Amino acid sequence: MDVATFTRPALPAATLAFLLFAMVLPSVRLRRRTGRPALVLHRSGPPLQRVIGVGMALFMGAIVLWSAAHLAFGEQTLGVWHVPDALRWSGWALVAVGFVFTVRAQVEMGASWRIGIDSDRTELVTGGLFGVVRNPIFSGMLVVVTGMALATPSAWTVMGWLDYVLLVSLQVRLEEDHLLRLHGATYQRYAARVGRFIPGVGRLEAPGLDAAPRITV
Repeated sequence: MDVATFTRPALPAATLAFLLFAMVLPSVRLRRRTGRPALVLHRSGPPLQRVIGVGMALFMGAIVLWSAAHLAFGEQTLGVWHVPDALRWSGWALVAVGFVFTVRAQVEMGASWRIGIDSDRTELVTGGLFGVVRNPIFSGMLVVVTGMALATPSAWTVMGWLDYVLLVSLQVRLEEDHLLRLHGATYQRYAARVGRFIPGVGRLEAPGLDAAPRITV
C-alpha cells in the first residue's frame, strides 16, 4: 500500500483516536476521580490564557476539518506536496510515538492533569516521564502535530504546525509562572535539572531565593 492510499482513511481515524484517548477519556477519568472538570482554560489564569484557549480550540477544529476534507476530496484538491514516501511514513511513525507518549504522560499526571491553569492547588508531578522533560504531554502532542504535518505536507499543515508551536510555547510559560508561584523553590529545583520539552534543554536556572528566576532557551 502506498502512503497516499494509507493516509486517506488513516488521518481521520488518527484524529478521532487522539481526541478520544488524549482529550475525552482523560477528562472523564478526572471527573470520576475528583469530581472536577478537566477544562479550565476558560475560567482561570491571566487574560492571555483565554486567548490561548480560543487558539487551541480553533486549532483542534482545523485538524478535524483538514482530516475530513482529506478523506472527502483527496490530496490533490487540498494541495498536498509531492515529497518522498519515506518522509511521509516517518511522519506516521512520529504520530504513533507521540500518541503513546502523550497518553502515558497523562496517566502519570493523574489527578493533577488539567487543560489549562487551575486556580486550585494541584500536586507537582516529577516522576516517570516528568523526570525526563517537564512537559511530556505537550512534548508528545508536538511530536503528533509534527508527524501529521509530515504525513500530509502542505502550506496549510506547515502554518498549522507553526501556530501550534507558538500556542504551546506561550501556554507553557504561563504554566511555569503559575507553578513557580504555587510550589516555589521545589519547582525551581525541579526545573533546574529537567528540560522543558527536550531533555536538558530549556532548564530553569536556579538563582538564590531572593533573585528572580530566569529560563534558559
